Amino acid sequence: MVQIHKSHKGELLLQERRNTPKELIDSIPQYIHAEMPQQHAEFFADLSYLPLATLDRHDRPWVSILVTRSENDPSIGIKVSADNRMDVVAETNPYDPFVRSLTQEREPDNEMRLFAGVGIDFNNRRRNKIAGAIGASSVEEVGKISLRLVSDQHLGNCPKYITMRTLTYEKRTAELAHESFDAHTSALPDNAKAVVNRASTVFLATKHIGDEGTSGTQSDMGVNHRGGTPGFARIYDEASEGQITTYLVLPDHSGNRFYQSLGNIETDPQVGLVFPDFTTGEVLYVTGSAENLLDDDAETLIPRVRILTRIKVTGAVFVKDGLNLRLMSQEQFSPYNPPVKHLRRELQQMGHALVTDENEAPVTATLVSTNTLSDSIRTFNFELSEPISAPLPGGFGVFDFSGLLDAGYRHMSETNPQLVNEDYVRTWTISNTPSFDAESNAFGAANQVNVTVKRKAGGLMSNVLHNNAHKLITDGLPIDFKGIGTGFTCFSQGDEGAPPNIPSKMLWIAGGVGITPFMAMWDGILELANAHPQRTPTEIVLLFSGRGDDIKVLEHFATHSGTISAQVKLRVAAFQSLGNDPLTARSAGDDLRQAFPEDVLRLEERRVQNDDIQSISELDAREVYMCGPDALMIWSEAALTELDVEVVRRHRESFIF
Repeated sequence: MVQIHKSHKGELLLQERRNTPKELIDSIPQYIHAEMPQQHAEFFADLSYLPLATLDRHDRPWVSILVTRSENDPSIGIKVSADNRMDVVAETNPYDPFVRSLTQEREPDNEMRLFAGVGIDFNNRRRNKIAGAIGASSVEEVGKISLRLVSDQHLGNCPKYITMRTLTYEKRTAELAHESFDAHTSALPDNAKAVVNRASTVFLATKHIGDEGTSGTQSDMGVNHRGGTPGFARIYDEASEGQITTYLVLPDHSGNRFYQSLGNIETDPQVGLVFPDFTTGEVLYVTGSAENLLDDDAETLIPRVRILTRIKVTGAVFVKDGLNLRLMSQEQFSPYNPPVKHLRRELQQMGHALVTDENEAPVTATLVSTNTLSDSIRTFNFELSEPISAPLPGGFGVFDFSGLLDAGYRHMSETNPQLVNEDYVRTWTISNTPSFDAESNAFGAANQVNVTVKRKAGGLMSNVLHNNAHKLITDGLPIDFKGIGTGFTCFSQGDEGAPPNIPSKMLWIAGGVGITPFMAMWDGILELANAHPQRTPTEIVLLFSGRGDDIKVLEHFATHSGTISAQVKLRVAAFQSLGNDPLTARSAGDDLRQAFPEDVLRLEERRVQNDDIQSISELDAREVYMCGPDALMIWSEAALTELDVEVVRRHRESFIF
């Protein structure tokens, strides 16, 4: 059974829609070898684990991770012969659906049992794909199988998205926790979902049943590695007529543009997945019905994702201690992993979904001016082509720079791996507040949005803005503005026709450019207080931690000191790290002291401490809002926990969009 791989109609469809160059499409058969290369043979023979898939009697794919090296059984292992034959003796758990599929009778017209696998070495991120037919198989004893694999497809793959880890053999006693191998299921239990949420590695099995009379391609299977930062695989449930259905969602990261797995799904939706947890030994096997979503359809499910695969669960087996491997090292995630993207429904639950109107015309934002707040922080003032409905102060705007900066497809980028999946879209907190209309008791539509951005070492878009602001202003280059949304805010909607509400006592904790949402909230509070001076009593303590001259960003809160309503009271406690230029830092501190009344500002050259929070009056009555670097947020949460501040009164900007 030797075949020359030819892209079938599903692969060709994806290649066309994703603009795979014709010369690459024509060259694909050159990359897929019918004969196993010698280096592949040596690679497979040395593996101690092998992800492998086959079909059950219903032609559903199931994929497993077989253990191919044992400390106690020298017969376990992989031997490769020169005639594309690979003899595998392996261990797995007795509930493994891959093994159970091998024991099932095949239909008379389906005697050939397909297989596919991907050899992977987590020590060095090397991987090679293999596919063909199972010549013979036997279950020797509980948890031990023998296979004779005859392969006719061999393909080397790049190391992107593979988590590096060191694994060792460990014999475990498997426990079946969820079983729906033979029976149809549509819902996963919570403990199985937890494995998905923790996973940085998953293996996906697909199949294509060829019609040689029309397509010239034969039936085959494929197993591919999918990886990313834990959480990259999303999961959600839908309820209909009392029945719960679980869906898995895999965003498609930039790859070799062959689209073999996704192409198979276009012609046959049945897939299999395995989610291993190398820390606990838990393993989740899933089979289901998949569909690819592209462009706007994909973005409807996950914003900022242009291609993804959604799998409707139809069968699953979840085994505790089902993997005879143990993690021996820290896991090193791939530098190519893009940021985790969340489902739109998750963003809506967090209050981070865009406020959009499908009938609105596209909006562009043009940079018109900037304001320098410190050596590394500037406010960028954009004018919108159309006024846009404003969120409550503290909201965000989404800017799409791809029309100006998109460098096209990149397969690898050693110097800057993040560029491979870069979409040139950024979400920034809006640091200005539109005018408040006392008649409608609402913030009006805005035709200008300001964002305050700190230059980051190695940061792409922050440096683009800082380095090219003059050119953007001079040339009037329009940037696609995707919309705005309410994320992190101290405002809540009042009753119909009534003004928004704010807490009567607040503690704001900010660090560096994390001051941005508080700038907008402060301006919004003043707008509200000027419109309803007797209805907006609030008292705020702002704790700010800044490095060097970043402390100057606090001058924003001093500029309106003459117009503050008597009902609005603000006290600022600032903590300054002098950084590498103490002279400039101290000069910034002196300027700040002159900007504020003496009874409003306290500035100290030290780190913020637990006592600084504990000393705040009426702490147990305050709503606490936090925004800043991760280290400051972790410290803040720990300090608030130690001081018994209720979790329900803590509000933290998550920067998840």
